Amino acid sequence: MLRKELLYGIIFLVGDEMNAANRKFPMFASNHEGYAVIKEEIEEAVEECNLTVDNLEILWGVIRENGVGLESVNYIKQHAIKAAAEFIQVAAMCEKYVLSTGRR
Repeated sequence: MLRKELLYGIIFLVGDEMNAANRKFPMFASNHEGYAVIKEEIEEAVEECNLTVDNLEILWGVIRENGVGLESVNYIKQHAIKAAAEFIQVAAMCEKYVLSTGRR
């Protein structure tokens, strides 16, 4: 179960990411543009998730051979952090989509 404080922190990061994106790029001109941006962010997040799972499988192979697998654990951590960041961007772009539709 996720801690409430963690979720609140993530909600803050989503807002911060959306504000940063809004400073750099205008609101979505159409639903099609918003969809494309959300889709791209989800694809990037899924790619990081897949790399996390791939490294978990490598770790299990190392452990079965009585190894430690610290390198794999470090890769798992790095890709999990990147996946979390990508999913924060997904949520931020969803918020931007909502705001964009209200301004058109």
